[in-house]
Amino acid sequence: MGHSDEWTFADYFKQEQEIYRAIISAAVLCQWIAEHDTPPTDGEAEELAREIDRRLCEAWGEIFSLAVLEWRDGQ
Repeated sequence: MGHSDEWTFADYFKQEQEIYRAIISAAVLCQWIAEHDTPPTDGEAEELAREIDRRLCEAWGEIFSLAVLEWRDGQ
């Protein structure tokens, strides 16, 4: 198998997913900061991580659909 400069959809989608994870993480952390005066405890940090994962799962269908459309436009 030779080297190819072309991206597969999996390559493209992984980057899109990481961008959305960063956006969702920032939103969850901003919400935490707005509601609390202290840094999260270890347990609260684990809850924040679960909330980020939950929101990413909720957005999964939309993220996937948008990624397919954008990837196809670039082909």
